[in-house]
Amino acid sequence: MNINETTSMNASITLKDNNGSDTVVATLNANLDAGTANLNIYVNVTNKSLMTVTATNTAGETAQVQYSQFESAVKNRAKESGYVIFA
Repeated sequence: MNINETTSMNASITLKDNNGSDTVVATLNANLDAGTANLNIYVNVTNKSLMTVTATNTAGETAQVQYSQFESAVKNRAKESGYVIFA
């Protein structure tokens, strides 16, 4: 029997709204299939009007910084799972 193992990861990108509160503007999902070495990252923008280059969340992080953190976590998991492309 061939048992496939997959890993799913998800996160939210938050930015400050007009009231200064963090609001989810995008969701991030990643699926890693170690058996086939497939890796997919999906970005679903839910609030395009708040997603600007200079916008930050209450921690001072831009959307780009938050995405990079997620991407790094996904790549690290891929390395741990034996993905040669990230070795």
